[in-house]
Parts: sequence; structure tokens; C-alpha cells
Amino acid sequence: MFDIQRYPYMCFVRFDLVNKEFDRLFNQYYDDHIQELADKPGYSTAWRTRELRGGPVVMNAGPLEQEYQQIYAIADPALFKSFPSHPPPPVPEHEPWRRDVGNWGRVFYRVHDGVEKDPRAGRYWARCESRRVAAAHSEWQTAGARHLRQVLENLPGVHRAWLMQHAPHPAQIGADPAGDVLMLYELDAPENLFDPSLNQERMPFNAGANTFAARHFAHLLRKAEPRR
Repeated sequence: MFDIQRYPYMCFVRFDLVNKEFDRLFNQYYDDHIQELADKPGYSTAWRTRELRGGPVVMNAGPLEQEYQQIYAIADPALFKSFPSHPPPPVPEHEPWRRDVGNWGRVFYRVHDGVEKDPRAGRYWARCESRRVAAAHSEWQTAGARHLRQVLENLPGVHRAWLMQHAPHPAQIGADPAGDVLMLYELDAPENLFDPSLNQERMPFNAGANTFAARHFAHLLRKAEPRR
């Protein structure tokens, strides 16, 4: 896991690929792009995910989010200074996929805790959001950290998890997330965390000062570690 003392924030950059004609070129570009940023000062590990959609059981809940996400462990949200152009610049021939990218968003979280059970890599991410209701900071943080450890101790196939809080910043693009508290899990399969037969999480976060806001599962497409 990355050092949350040196890199206390996560940035989620979100967008949709409306058409899939240039899907291969799109994914190739962003695989290289997250490595490029992971190698820069102020950045640590970077990931790419694609939302899990469809299937016999709909496991996601809450507001529909963008299909693709780039996630960066960073030292400071101020590293991000670019914003979408209005109108957007012309699409160059060597990057035709830019024509089909839309619905940009960017949101930041402050990472409060992280726990790892083993060094194995998972194939999916689960993002579980909740809203704090009149709870003191120390109360939800303590309850959330305890819940992360209980999940990793009791549910097989969950390898690591983070507890974080939405961190509003001028570099944010788009609306605030559905919940201000985010629990992020890396796991082998969505069923490690979610029971499709009961249509519910196997160990929901039931702290009295929190209410459910959203749940999203995503394929983990690529992980980039800094090479410096």
C-alpha cells in the first residue's frame, strides 16, 4: 500500500467513453498516462477502473457514476490545475478517441486510514459511500477504521481497504459525491463483499451516525507504481 502519511489524498478523475469505436486506443493512452503521472513528484500509486454494469444481479446502488475512473494517491490536490476547455479543442487524428470522451468529473478525498491483509492484487474495487449525520469527526473515524479491519478479518478475498472523507477543493470538477465518507475495498470478486442471494452487503457499515449513500463495483484495469 502507498504511504498515507506522505500521500494523504486520493484524486478520482471520472469520465464516460460515449462510443467504443476507438476503445483500444483510449485504453492504451490512459494506461500510459497513469504511469506518467505516478512517476511525477507528489504522486504515488495510480489505478484505472471501469464500472461494473449489467449482469443478472445489479449490485451497484446510488447515483450512476461515470464509466471510467483514474485514481491517484497524491500529496496535495493543488497538483491538479487543468480544467475542461469550453468549447473543447479540435480532436487530432492521432488521438481520435478524444471525440468520444465526455461527462468529465474530478473529486478529492482525504485518506484517514488504510489496512492491508496480504500483498495479493485484487481484480475489482468496491466503493461504499455513506453520509455522516451529526457525528463528531473522531466518532465516525474510529468506527470506520474498526469496520475496515472487521471486513478484512472476516471476509475472504478482500485484500486491502481505505477509509476516506470527501475533501472539497477548487480543483474539483462536477458535483460532490453522494456521500462524504468513502470506504474503498480491493477484492477478488464483488461477491466477496456483496451477497447476491440476499441482495445486500455481507458486512454493512451500520454505525449509528451514518446513513447509506451509494455502492459501486468496478473492474480494476491497471495499477501503476512510481518507478523513481
